[in-house]
Amino acid sequence: MSEITSSQLFKIIFELLPQPIFLLKKNKLKIEYCNIETQNLLGKSNEMLEGKELEDIFEKDPILIANISEIIKKNGVFIIKDNLKLNNFFFEIQCITSEELNDKFFIVLKKVTNEKSTFEKMNYLNDIFSFLSHEINNPISSIKLASDLIKKRYTNVDDELLEIIKSEALRINRLFNNFTLTQPNNISIKKKENIHELIRLSLFKIKQMPNKLNISEEFDPSLPLIEINRDLIIQALDNIFINAYESSLFDKSSYLKIQTRFVVGESVSIPTIKNSIKKNSLKISICDNGIGIPMNLIDKIFLPFYSTKKRGSGIGLFLVKRIINDHKGTIVFESQEGVTTAQIILPF
Repeated sequence: MSEITSSQLFKIIFELLPQPIFLLKKNKLKIEYCNIETQNLLGKSNEMLEGKELEDIFEKDPILIANISEIIKKNGVFIIKDNLKLNNFFFEIQCITSEELNDKFFIVLKKVTNEKSTFEKMNYLNDIFSFLSHEINNPISSIKLASDLIKKRYTNVDDELLEIIKSEALRINRLFNNFTLTQPNNISIKKKENIHELIRLSLFKIKQMPNKLNISEEFDPSLPLIEINRDLIIQALDNIFINAYESSLFDKSSYLKIQTRFVVGESVSIPTIKNSIKKNSLKISICDNGIGIPMNLIDKIFLPFYSTKKRGSGIGLFLVKRIINDHKGTIVFESQEGVTTAQIILPF
């Protein structure tokens, strides 16, 4: 009896695994091999799937493809998406990369059994926010009116603080009116904005907190204006800065550093366009030296309702990622030796 080669052994093990699995090449995300579970799920043979690009399979989800393209630059096991729908089933997508795999990587589809309850929770929260958006108009109007009266009646007041109170009150109103967890945000209202102005506005709120951090800015003065939805980007920045603040140890060395820079020719995935195109981008790096994020949890931080905080809702970073994705950008968190960095890339 002849010995089994390592290639034959690999295929035997591959076929015995109960989950749908793809073996892909990093170059153009081309499929090299699919196990029988994948073939049954897609209704296509391995011969038909071999050589196809992953975006041919997930053509309706260009953001997923863009995220996978970023993840394969790293090593480890990462959860890319937790609610992919195929043939009326929901799957969690795991990406496995390793130096030992050289130019290849795995995509594993793990069936999710509680997807319905997740969406039910989202819809329930949407009902709550619909009610709140209706009821919040009166107190928001009162806050705006009170700030106007303070400005008229008193001379020794900080006009900048009053304007922030008014603008933030109105922004709360707009966010509640447009809030939905299960549908994409409406970002059709986009204008040219100075990203540094929005960063400083979010940082101003952090500076008013009772505990103090060493905050440093390293801004690229050459950055042009960028077309974005102002309210949503402020919401994303607020969430990231508050997370950094709440994770701080608040000692003399505690810091929050923000850096911006111009990035030439980053590949950006655009919906309805099959291949990614080269487009200039801006990068925002937000770094803090708080308690950090454990390695075994960092791939879960964007999942809805997942939180390591005792009183956390688990939707903050989920919304941050969706806002950045809706702007055709990417966001990645890294945490090493107590230093956590959020890298945001937004295309011009």
